[in-house]
Amino acid sequence: MTSLSPVDQMLRFSARWVSKPLMASLPPRLLRSVAETSATIASRPPRGTSTAWRDGCLWVTPPGIAEDAGLLVHIHGGGFVLGSPRTHMALAAHLAQAAGLRAVLPSYPLSPEATFPAARDACVAAWARITATAGTPKALSGDSAGACLALQVALSLRDDGRELPRRMGLISPLADLTGTAPELVSNLRSEHLIPEGWARASIAAYLGKADASDPDVSPLFADLSGLPKTHIQYSETEVLAGDARRLAARLDAELTALPDLPHVFHIYAGFSPAAEAALAELGRFLGGAA
Repeated sequence: MTSLSPVDQMLRFSARWVSKPLMASLPPRLLRSVAETSATIASRPPRGTSTAWRDGCLWVTPPGIAEDAGLLVHIHGGGFVLGSPRTHMALAAHLAQAAGLRAVLPSYPLSPEATFPAARDACVAAWARITATAGTPKALSGDSAGACLALQVALSLRDDGRELPRRMGLISPLADLTGTAPELVSNLRSEHLIPEGWARASIAAYLGKADASDPDVSPLFADLSGLPKTHIQYSETEVLAGDARRLAARLDAELTALPDLPHVFHIYAGFSPAAEAALAELGRFLGGAA
């Protein structure tokens, strides 16, 4: 992926000059509404995708995937303060189709209304419900804050002696919530989407009274042994680039550094050739779990 299509260039421009200012100026609750609306405009699942809500999760079956195919659980991002299964449905549908799996997106409570460990506990509980009705999912993935939660789910499964998914996919993972990663400063100018201070404010709202250096909060500081084989994708110019690289060094992981693109540009699946190519690559990896 050495050059960007005109569509990707337009989406990158929109991220920097439309989405980024909105994120910097709108309160979380209003920003949630904007995110829900924009997701229906800037993303599109594969034609023929079917969806259903069940037990607090959005179940997604892409076209060509059997109704009894294995499962991919994808946990949506949004800085713990916004996003939903609906905003990330297209991303998950394209990813699951490439993997030959169905997708399940759990809901979880957002901050500032809910603080740690509410989101983590909701995702762990959702995994248990999914497993009880459909067996252990083949794969687990997450983007940004959702990748943080995916790691927390995997660590909980390992520590409790429960069956783990065979593979894990992380997109632009947030793994260190202490705010000390050097890329939070060095990549500020090149970051297309996340405004200066937004990530810190969102994380502070999520933490509540929790200690960001606690391994239960920041997976980067946890014992990561025994987790599934993992593929990590990130943009070289984003402020979370360092989290991706440091995680890859601690996991049994493949690492893909993508070009000058917005944080979790995968959200534009259905319109962005770059997003679809990245999701196809990650999906092929996760499909090795089938």
